[in-house]
Amino acid sequence: MIADTGSSIVEPIGARTGVTGLHLVHNRHLETLLFNRNLTDLPFRRACLASSREFLRHIRDELDGADLAELIILSKGLVYQLADAVATEAGRNLPANLVSTSRVAVASDDATVEVPYARFDAGGSTLLIGDTVASGATIVAALREYRRFHPVRRLYVLSYAGALHGAARIADYCAGSGIECTMLFGLAAFGLAENGFDLSFLHPATVTRDAYRERARRQFAGRPVSAVGWDFGSQAMAPEKYRELCWVEAGLWDLRGSPALAVAREPENMAALAHEAPAYAGTTYQAPGDDAVRDAEAMADARASSGDCAAVGVDDPGVRQDDPLVVAHPQQVATGMR
Repeated sequence: MIADTGSSIVEPIGARTGVTGLHLVHNRHLETLLFNRNLTDLPFRRACLASSREFLRHIRDELDGADLAELIILSKGLVYQLADAVATEAGRNLPANLVSTSRVAVASDDATVEVPYARFDAGGSTLLIGDTVASGATIVAALREYRRFHPVRRLYVLSYAGALHGAARIADYCAGSGIECTMLFGLAAFGLAENGFDLSFLHPATVTRDAYRERARRQFAGRPVSAVGWDFGSQAMAPEKYRELCWVEAGLWDLRGSPALAVAREPENMAALAHEAPAYAGTTYQAPGDDAVRDAEAMADARASSGDCAAVGVDDPGVRQDDPLVVAHPQQVATGMR
């Protein structure tokens, strides 16, 4: 691994945290992603690609000669744009495997994950995964399904925002499966909030630099607001939904009108945010004239019971099980608490 590329620095924290293979990456592109909640659309997508390229620069010396492929966790794994990053930084093509997962139950540090769709045509024993990590259940479920068809000897998890608990779960799974695992997290290994969604620099379990804590404290007036929101990737893939989620967050944290969440926009219909309902369930938040939380929770329950496996949370959304493209064997993976 290249510790200092001239534009980015790697900080090993495995010994400090007890999580083997865990590293923090520090550079200006990751700071742009994690300290600008108003970043959306094309500028957000460009910042993601720039951050992925920085990740690749640290590990490009380890990729030569590797049986390398990407395991894309649909659909938010797409914003990592790893194929472009590998082409630019390593000068090679990156074959791609696809897997869709769905978090059908969310707790503070756990999730139940389904795998309704997968195409593992590319194979590859060295995998790159770009994904936001909360409980770690999504990546473990994706790896378990992939290993039904192909062996995995080496894993690189590249995460702009990852939780320490999730990193530990992934590391434990890899250790028990004989997989050499390296995880690169942007700026911090976050503590995971009780709602199972928020990744804040101000969480007491977050491992990061003091300068980042102070910056986040100023940014959000001392509130432990998530550095990436509740549906990371929607900034580019569903920007209107992202703005509406920001409006709910601003209400919960008493930050209406704050420049930190200036893109916030009141939703016309809370049902559009049903997949993120667990993020604000049980709070006192109410939309004007409407019981927003109750409506969203009811919609989420209805969708889950009807077979719609779209994800809830920061990790990734899925696809419908009745989609004609779903040709892999559906498998439900219930992950226990670490």
